[in-house]
Amino acid sequence: MKKALNLTLIALMGVALVGCEKKSTPTEVDEASKKEQAILKVMTPYVHHAVIPVYEGMADAAIDLAVDMGKILAAATENPSSEDTKLIEEACNHWTTSRMYWERSEAWLYGPADYEGIDPHIDSWPFDKTGFDDVIADNAAMETYAHALETNATLDEEEYGLLGFHALEYVLFENGKAHKLNDFTVQQWTFMAVVANDLRNQAILLEACWRGMSNITSAKQELLKSAGLNTAAARYSTNGFGDYMTKPGEGRTFVTYEGAAAQLVEGCIDIANEVGNIKIGTACFASADNAADRNYIESPYSLHSIRDFRDNIVSIDYACYGAKNGDANLMEYIAQVDKKVTENLREAIDNSYKAIEAIPEPFYENAQGEAAQKAVTVVGTDLVNALNAVHKALTGTAYEIEEEE
Repeated sequence: MKKALNLTLIALMGVALVGCEKKSTPTEVDEASKKEQAILKVMTPYVHHAVIPVYEGMADAAIDLAVDMGKILAAATENPSSEDTKLIEEACNHWTTSRMYWERSEAWLYGPADYEGIDPHIDSWPFDKTGFDDVIADNAAMETYAHALETNATLDEEEYGLLGFHALEYVLFENGKAHKLNDFTVQQWTFMAVVANDLRNQAILLEACWRGMSNITSAKQELLKSAGLNTAAARYSTNGFGDYMTKPGEGRTFVTYEGAAAQLVEGCIDIANEVGNIKIGTACFASADNAADRNYIESPYSLHSIRDFRDNIVSIDYACYGAKNGDANLMEYIAQVDKKVTENLREAIDNSYKAIEAIPEPFYENAQGEAAQKAVTVVGTDLVNALNAVHKALTGTAYEIEEEE
């Protein structure tokens, strides 16, 4: 997901919902207490069975991908003319796995992914090929990146369009298949090995920020320390940002469980809007003379656009209905308030899966087709509206989507 603005940690501390000043009646207090107790049961499985395992899976696959890129660089250095694809195929598989987990996390892009600038750092697109060529041709820049490879330095997130998943996608995939080793130079593989390490570190940071620095493996802790990212992870509770959602209270990020649950739903609304109206909609309704919008295609080299969209809906499913069978989930509480709202949401999610899967891949050839146009409405309007009905049933108010700048 590409975002134009990053909030600060100060803004993080300001998202708590604060009650109005009027005195509550005993009945209102009792109902609020029942509501809090009902939602309390939801937040722990949400954090520990959905959010954290997804980030852990993403980080583990990114670690494997960084190892793969190191092997590719060594092989290219030894034999620059090799047409071998085996090492690159292995990297493609680990890229795909890490990418799947990332896309399945986008319903909770609030919190550390936003506040630490991780989202734009690792998931900006389209890939800046001109900038990439300029970097490779700049000897001084390449010396800096070679040093970064040795020291595990964190890359500057301002290198927009040159980092993260889509930079690696460009060198690993060609029309959905693995590149050959000699399709790129040693210098190009060197740069991408640095990008892979940087992606790995940012993925580990996400896990650490949500579960707590001391709760990730010692090997991951060492990587964050060498990258200078341990201080970022330490900005949150000892048990991470997840602790703010499972233990709200006065002086904490969320004062109430309702506030934490509202953030959960708002994250779902934001990604549903983005998938329908931005990821699909931008290219779908681009005019013939608007090349930028027509080329606004996520994951075009791997032909993973449709998978990305679908996995974003999975993230909404996990957030609302739970990632594990039998887990308490928010829709169980909402059903007590208005069962029709939950039925409509289930239908809207299922329809979104179907509408997205009906779009033929490659998406860049079918972005303006009838199936894509239908998906814009099904996801960008119907699913957004169904989720907003959940928000209203939960909080009594509708959620206003902030448009990206």
